Amino acid sequence: MLDEKVIIDTNIWASHALNYPEVVEYINELISNNAEFLMPTVVEMELLSHWEVETNPQVKAVKNHYIYDMTDKIVDVTSEIAQLAAQIRRKAKIESNKKIKGPDAMIAASAFIHNAKLISNNNKDFAWITFNFSYRGQPLSYVNPIKDTIAYASFIKSFELPTLTHAADTFQKNKKET
Repeated sequence: MLDEKVIIDTNIWASHALNYPEVVEYINELISNNAEFLMPTVVEMELLSHWEVETNPQVKAVKNHYIYDMTDKIVDVTSEIAQLAAQIRRKAKIESNKKIKGPDAMIAASAFIHNAKLISNNNKDFAWITFNFSYRGQPLSYVNPIKDTIAYASFIKSFELPTLTHAADTFQKNKKET
């Protein structure tokens, strides 16, 4: 039985592919806790939009791995999600003169509609939504597993691409063990 539903944002999948320790540990914990991984089609699109999907078979394999091997369910953008995303964007603009991008609003709306925890490194938008918007009386359930932003920025500057295959292999092994 799956214990909780989670939506992993594109930036967290990218950090996992780079083998960032906090993210790898957090996702492994979700797997151990038997979380149900949902992926909005918006995240699927973002993962597949990187130009290297066309030119680098290794990058394509990692992206496809996240989408097709680890995801328990791909969730489509429905009219209900689109309308809720539009409402989030309107409220942000009217109340805070804040511009939330359409894809991020749709990811948040997907989390609301599917009663899922959103895992992302986008505090700028998702923390605002968490504290300023509710759906059916509930705030957005949002977690950023990256706690040390300075260490993360330093890591991103120094990462090595060869870790992509290793990250995908490790994730697949952990997912199968549960």
